[in-house]
Amino acid sequence: MLKLGNTAFILVLLCSLAANPSLISITKAQEDNAAPQRSLKLVTEEYPPLNMSDDTGKITGAATELLRIAANKANIALQIRLLPWKRAYHDALEEKEVCIYSTWRTSAREDLFIWVGPLANDGWSFFAPRDKNIQISSLKDTFRYRVGGIDGWAFTQYLQQKGHPFLDLTSIEDETNARKLQAGRIDLWATGRISGRQIIKQKKAHDIEEVYAVREIGLWLACNTDTDPKIIKDLQNALDQFERDGTAKKIRATFKF
Repeated sequence: MLKLGNTAFILVLLCSLAANPSLISITKAQEDNAAPQRSLKLVTEEYPPLNMSDDTGKITGAATELLRIAANKANIALQIRLLPWKRAYHDALEEKEVCIYSTWRTSAREDLFIWVGPLANDGWSFFAPRDKNIQISSLKDTFRYRVGGIDGWAFTQYLQQKGHPFLDLTSIEDETNARKLQAGRIDLWATGRISGRQIIKQKKAHDIEEVYAVREIGLWLACNTDTDPKIIKDLQNALDQFERDGTAKKIRATFKF
């Protein structure tokens, strides 16, 4: 077998490339496809069926899986952590390239984040025990009742801004408020319609009903303002495509949402 020294081998290789320009194009395309994967940190909370942990501890849910496949399409590696809401919100507000979901998009938050979505449409709702026959026709009607909510949620902050006199807040999962409602420790449960209905379904709490909605509102991915604009654009484009081609609908149906 003919053996070539290093110098001779390099000369042969250069001659081959010169004679076959297409080899250079192929090599360049391979380099482009091998571009390093980008990364993004996501933080979230328990808000079934959009974001939640399953029996094995895996973070899942309709919004989670939608973001996962969007990131995969855009060549973005995700790191997802499940945290209490106030901690997650702080991290997204203060840390570069950290995003929080599923987040109610309000006017007060509009300029604090860069928004991607929407991931779902929600409502700010009050739930009550069926046997109490509580009738609510305005926000002011709730002021005579003890209302349970999650500390730091936009809905809760809205109630605080409106001067609600009887708020009983918790910083842990929303199921706590459903149990407090059933135990008579609160009269009304202020929560997102999606979360409230899902908890009622999971816990078979058919003695609880929705009695009044303050507003309809979208749930989004909210990203720190110091996040790569190209990542934001690519994620948004992927989500938009999934809404058009039915992928998003299929994912939501998987979680019966």
